[in-house]
Amino acid sequence: MHIAICDDEEYIRSYLRQLIEQQGEDCAITEFCSGKELLAYQAENDRAEAIDLLFLDITLQDMDGMAVARQLRRSMERQDKAIWGSLPLLIFVTGSMEHMQSAFAVNAFQYLVKPVKEPEFQAVFAQAVREYQHLLQPGREERKEILVKNKGQLRRIPADTVYYIESSNRKVILYLSDETIEFYDKISELEQSLKPDFFRVHKGYLINMRYVEHYDRSEVLMKNGDRLLISKYKYHEFVSAYLKYISE
Repeated sequence: MHIAICDDEEYIRSYLRQLIEQQGEDCAITEFCSGKELLAYQAENDRAEAIDLLFLDITLQDMDGMAVARQLRRSMERQDKAIWGSLPLLIFVTGSMEHMQSAFAVNAFQYLVKPVKEPEFQAVFAQAVREYQHLLQPGREERKEILVKNKGQLRRIPADTVYYIESSNRKVILYLSDETIEFYDKISELEQSLKPDFFRVHKGYLINMRYVEHYDRSEVLMKNGDRLLISKYKYHEFVSAYLKYISE
């Protein structure tokens, strides 16, 4: 696994490198002191040396980290690569939470808040390694899609880009990073087709396990910042399903 650290403060790069090395993973680590240096490297290197996991500071001095991420994603689009379900996995490192809402618009995998604490780093790193290993598995299942029929047009929405689905009267609403899509369908039918990656925590909400940030007995916090109710009758079943999901 090739891991990159992009931060303009040398002591933070050194600290993150130390934390990575402590995890015992077989990996190569490359450091970048600016966003421009990182983008130049990505443009010049092929798949053999491409980055699999990127720790990116949001507040780079030479170039805003969010702008760097947008350029990386646009480059993937030009190469006709999927943004979700492909590498590199992007982990923002930030001293302020104010950027986190927009972070997921560039399909960030996770984030760490400065000063980075070792337990939080270990949890995020382990999650990223599991995702990386899953992406490398041969013969992975074909990506699930949600067919949206609206105004005579058919649109295919990759299920792994949907944070959650809300039921509203006879319609459902898909919540993505940069838009919401409303159309006629039954949430119960979507629930059956999207298992086990999605779980219905409430009669009105079907959530993507991939985007669960935190939960307690009353609600789930999604990675886009939305808080959704958990039915008390669904709580234990949800916990069991979620633990099984992250273990796999």
